[in-house]
Amino acid sequence: MFKHIQPDGEHRLLFVGDMLLKQSMKLKKEGNSFKLSGVRRSHAGQYVCRIETSPAIEVVHTLDVQYPAKVRRVSPEVQHVTQGSSVKLECRADGNPAAAISWSRKQGHLPSGSQSEEGLSITLGDVDRHVEGTYICTASNGLGKPSSAEMTVQVEYPPEINTEQAILHTGEGDEAKLVCIVHGRPPPSVTWSHKGKVVSPTRHVSSHDGVHRHTLTVKQVQKDDFGEYTCLAESTLGRTNKTLRITGLPRTPRLTSSPAGGEKTSYTLTWQTESHTPVIMYRMQYRKRGNNLMSQSTGQWIIRLLSPNGPSGGPAVAPLSSGPVQYMSHAITDLEPATDYEARVAVENEFGWSGDSEIFHFYTRKEVAVGQSASGGVRAGVGAGVFTTLLLALILLS
Repeated sequence: MFKHIQPDGEHRLLFVGDMLLKQSMKLKKEGNSFKLSGVRRSHAGQYVCRIETSPAIEVVHTLDVQYPAKVRRVSPEVQHVTQGSSVKLECRADGNPAAAISWSRKQGHLPSGSQSEEGLSITLGDVDRHVEGTYICTASNGLGKPSSAEMTVQVEYPPEINTEQAILHTGEGDEAKLVCIVHGRPPPSVTWSHKGKVVSPTRHVSSHDGVHRHTLTVKQVQKDDFGEYTCLAESTLGRTNKTLRITGLPRTPRLTSSPAGGEKTSYTLTWQTESHTPVIMYRMQYRKRGNNLMSQSTGQWIIRLLSPNGPSGGPAVAPLSSGPVQYMSHAITDLEPATDYEARVAVENEFGWSGDSEIFHFYTRKEVAVGQSASGGVRAGVGAGVFTTLLLALILLS
């Protein structure tokens, strides 16, 4: 007799002598051997050859059927979770040999920072919108191609707003665009207001790119359009807002000159600013610094209020400059040689003053006097000879 003992323990008689009892199996008897074709998973188990003698004689063969891994989701395909809660993603795999399961994320790294993790499940705790995305469970046992299943996590959270440019410098007649980047689930509604009132659609155009970018366009800016604008985002989970401003004020200047001065008692300070109307005044402040760069400045601020068109000096506009960017300079005189100074600059146009620039450090030309005594005279004797030798050497080298 030839029989099959299945993994669940059930015995199925296949052959008695030369007679096949289970026609559905592609099983043939060849002498004292049995040949099975079209092997399937259900064919795994023990096969017993038994001779009914007294006592009976048996030979047991074990068939291990290997097959590629196949993964299946245990968690829902899409999970909606509230911000701050936890979510568990889980899957199982069928395969022989047993499959290894790994997790990855379509959008890049996992929230833990790793590229992948192993295990039957992963748990995401204290979730926020940054853990949203599609997570991939992959099973592989070395046979055939790996098997994958996808699960998507969507986090419901109150509105959040970021701005590209909180202060927009512009001029009359120009076009201004205020942008709010709005996130939230469910998607928030966005409204714009100016000076406490919903913006007029006459010259204000509100648009949305269908994702997160909300833009308010002001065509042909007028003086009434200057001021603060509020971007308000609302949903069933809350509301928030951001304030943006359109201004005609000049942008805070940026100092562009080299810290190393080329003159002993003067220094030319250069800077650039952005103003959509002419600069009518600039304020320059400078003072002497202590010898130790780490010490506090010791001098008092010297303040100069000047007009670019005045006799005391004005803007130096670069030949290639265009638009609202203006390049300006001013020569500071009556400085001390080999001395450290610091300065800052602000500019004014018809709408008012810019902010003060960052403090800029510079120094007048520094030289070491060769052979000079403390009183300014040449030392006699050996000192004078050394001075003469050094002077001749410098002449020859030049």
